[in-house]
Amino acid sequence: MARSLRPHLDAETTERYSLEQLSARKTAEVETHLLICESCREAVAASDAYVAAMREAAAKVRKTEQNAMPNRRVAAR
Repeated sequence: MARSLRPHLDAETTERYSLEQLSARKTAEVETHLLICESCREAVAASDAYVAAMREAAAKVRKTEQNAMPNRRVAAR
């Protein structure tokens, strides 16, 4: 296993990478680091899974709220 000479990614950078909120330059730096750092790849995979789960949950909430909206309008009449 190759060891990185650079420090590991911090939690904020990992999260921002998963959320695609980094600049192109910073994204390239992170991706270069991920090529050689298994620990950070695992952290990014966990963050990616969390972000995907939160996006899925938010989509379900929005869908539920949209489905409930017509019922609210009918009840208000």
